[in-house]
Amino acid sequence: MLTRRQLLKSGAYLTGFAALNPLLSWAASPAESSDTATFYTLSCLLTGRKQLSQLVSQRALNCLSEEDATFPSKMQELVKALSNAGITDADRLNGHPIMSDTLTGATAKKIISAWYLGFTGKPVALRAVDNTRFVTYTDALMYAPTIDATVIPTYSRGHTNYWTQPPATIKND
Repeated sequence: MLTRRQLLKSGAYLTGFAALNPLLSWAASPAESSDTATFYTLSCLLTGRKQLSQLVSQRALNCLSEEDATFPSKMQELVKALSNAGITDADRLNGHPIMSDTLTGATAKKIISAWYLGFTGKPVALRAVDNTRFVTYTDALMYAPTIDATVIPTYSRGHTNYWTQPPATIKND
């Protein structure tokens, strides 16, 4: 007979195995795995970064795919358009027809938005339910331009009531 303790132990082992086994994780098929790699490469290009978090990339792809089931095919269309145009740098997209196109431009903006804002979808003010999905908070790229002067809001800058006194200098505080 199976005891409760044995059942809990086996459940914990199976959960750990499933979490650590790549075949049972988010990228369950080679197609999804290739979408993951494509999305990561595309994200690096669109954000102008050489490297991004693989975990955040996977979260963003999952959230965008949950929001729109056709997102993977739209992403492939964007990749094809970028390849055909020979674009290898985000700066070349400024004013480019790809960004004006309703399909490719909207897809690129969704990807960039997910990375910079840390969520996908459109938040609806004063509503308990909307279609936003969490991607990341502290790794959102919106903090990068002012990281020397702006502390990510989740972290205290020092002691209790530190904010009551103005900083001596921006560089030191």
